Amino acid sequence: MKSMKKQYDRKSTFVSRLLAALVFVSMATSCAKDPVEDNSKYENLALEAWMTQHRPKLVDNFQAAGNSGFYVDVISEGDADAAPIGDKAQWVRFDATARDLNGNLVLTRNAADAKLLNTFTRYTRYVPFYRYCGTENAGLLEGVWLAMTQPLKLDNGAREVKLRINAKVDLYLPSILFGGSLSGSGGYEGETTLSGNRPVILHMEIKDTVVNPLSREGQDVDKFCEDNGGLLRYVKPGSAEISSGAVTIPEPSDDPVNQPNHPYNPATPRWVSACDSVAQLYVNYRYNPAASDVGDKWTYQHVYKNEYVPYNQPEALHAEIDKALAERFPVETPVGKLEADSVGLEGTAKIWYVGRFLDGFVFDTNVDEVKELICGPGYTAGSVLSYTPSDGGLIQAFYYTVPRLKYGQWASLITVSTNAYGSSGQTGSTTTSTSGGNTSSYYDYLNYMSYMNSYYNGYYGGYYNNYYGNYWGGYYGGYYDDYSSDTSQTVTTTTVTTEIPSFTPLIFQIYVEPK
Repeated sequence: MKSMKKQYDRKSTFVSRLLAALVFVSMATSCAKDPVEDNSKYENLALEAWMTQHRPKLVDNFQAAGNSGFYVDVISEGDADAAPIGDKAQWVRFDATARDLNGNLVLTRNAADAKLLNTFTRYTRYVPFYRYCGTENAGLLEGVWLAMTQPLKLDNGAREVKLRINAKVDLYLPSILFGGSLSGSGGYEGETTLSGNRPVILHMEIKDTVVNPLSREGQDVDKFCEDNGGLLRYVKPGSAEISSGAVTIPEPSDDPVNQPNHPYNPATPRWVSACDSVAQLYVNYRYNPAASDVGDKWTYQHVYKNEYVPYNQPEALHAEIDKALAERFPVETPVGKLEADSVGLEGTAKIWYVGRFLDGFVFDTNVDEVKELICGPGYTAGSVLSYTPSDGGLIQAFYYTVPRLKYGQWASLITVSTNAYGSSGQTGSTTTSTSGGNTSSYYDYLNYMSYMNSYYNGYYGGYYNNYYGNYWGGYYGGYYDDYSSDTSQTVTTTTVTTEIPSFTPLIFQIYVEPK
């Protein structure tokens, strides 16, 4: 009997794409001249009949939308002193939970909902959607965009409501305003499969609005640094910002530990600019996961938490992660006294890392002990990340920081999305594949695919967006490990990519192996 081995592969892509619900329009065929129009007509009539029977008080809250329309129940209009969502183009954080007319859940961002339906994953970050809402729809479900931007006519037009922050509404949407059919595999996109041409009931809550997402994430990054050891910005000589507390980069010194404003000096704030030409990319050169100083044991303004392991006790989890890192890679010598070369642009750094959001959630790691804490036992071993800065292949934040790190050093960095996954973010997904009984030559082929995926995915800055993983409906999904020629095994590989929303700052804990 062939042995069975389950593997979990967290590939380190450092690339970006916007998370969206996986929506596909299904157009049924018929003998009519315009089947789409006919389907829409009959669906609208069916939704009207259902509302008349089950929600008669909402029939007068019909919102016309072209040849279709939807019904709305305004549970709360939101904060009265806040500007309406549709008054200006902005980014909106909102929760959305959708059910079909039978009550079956088809879309959620809630961990408890996912748990009940057995779709919960420990590596899924259950947080509100973060989407652009402008004068034209660019990525929102059509019904959601209409509800956010258009005045809602209630009581047969007797009054109008504009949604604001903290508004809560139920939208009764035909499929043309929702998207048609729905299914997902990233942990939360689609909890069950919704067939095409089926109405949905979507409960929506507006959590926050952001006019300038770049400014908002910059504020969040600066505050994190100020709360966790202090912040010192480096600027170019003659900069007007020097008068507001910024300084120029210290000159090279034989005694950096005692040099003013040098990052190795204990009197210098923990977080300093990676360089004087890149904004809001900071490095903590003295970071030590084994230490207990304010710059080593971090606090989060908004801690990610849910009722399930491992984030049901986030403080204990973060302490366990720090302990695991300290035991796996102990600090033998403080960086100021470490006699080792810096990586430089041409050196190759062998990196172990933990990637986090500013709420503490771990979205990626290659450290086995951390992977097990986050995802549980039974996952494939992590492998060291080899990185030569001049070759590129990772997010820009690494290019600006790793060259200045020493071999054998711990450090941490924090960056806004400009030097990470940008305005598009990274789509969350889960791909499972099974292989076995393959020849040695076929495994060599898979290894080549792994190499090419890494090449296109990294070197071109995410432009190809995991090309080989998504090609042909995910046919090559999961083939990212080193494969042996052992043909006696059947291997099930689950490849997970955690969602990184647009305009999201990130933190990395980094250890560079000794040379």
